[in-house]
Amino acid sequence: MTADRLTILHVYPRQMGVSGDRGNVAALVRRAAAADIDTEVLEYAPGGELPTTADIVVIGNGPLSAMRSLADDVTRLGAPIRAFAADGVPVVAVGGGFDLATNEVVPTDGAPLAGFGVFDARAVRGAERRVNYFVLETRYPLLAGAPTRLAGFEDHATRIELPPEVTPFADVVSGGGNQAGSPVEGAIVGTSFGTHTQGPILPLNPQLTDGVLAAATARLGREYAPDPDRTATIDRYAREARATVDRYVDKAFKRIA
Repeated sequence: MTADRLTILHVYPRQMGVSGDRGNVAALVRRAAAADIDTEVLEYAPGGELPTTADIVVIGNGPLSAMRSLADDVTRLGAPIRAFAADGVPVVAVGGGFDLATNEVVPTDGAPLAGFGVFDARAVRGAERRVNYFVLETRYPLLAGAPTRLAGFEDHATRIELPPEVTPFADVVSGGGNQAGSPVEGAIVGTSFGTHTQGPILPLNPQLTDGVLAAATARLGREYAPDPDRTATIDRYAREARATVDRYVDKAFKRIA
């Protein structure tokens, strides 16, 4: 953060951005503005020079073909991305970006792919295909009094293998989640989280956006306090969208073999 400007680093926006993932970046920017915090968005493309500083890192969703094309670059970036997370920079990894942020992605065919290693987990392809609305109770730290219920969309065929010492991102209310025997979803390490929740997740769940921004600003010794009058309309839209997910979650649920 330079001169009171929060730096958001968007990694692979073209390759890993197939599910409206720029919406997650936009939600961070708009929410920060409601707290009078200026932002700067930097986009990292394969082969480029990774910024040495960032306050939030976002990695979006993408297919296995994109992950394979990025393999060499992911190996090169692993250490600095892990260093960001270890230094308390929130890494928000969604969908295929979550898979890529684990230690290893194991496809149904071909060699495993090394991940960034932010989360001590493996993403194993070939699980039951889940295509459904997704309702969760998050374990990620939120602002005091914020609701822990999250809603979104789930579309993946991945089993996330977490060691017992790794905290899940959420408990599953409705949906598949990590598909590894326990009704949990995603992973948390420090202020970073990974999840297969799409939507995009941050615009749909402003309280989670607030949690990420609070973690990022606390690291810098600054308070995060968005103006509720400036967020009232977007909060209402998000609340109504989550209510619709809750209303139709069972009817919309579907499995693909």
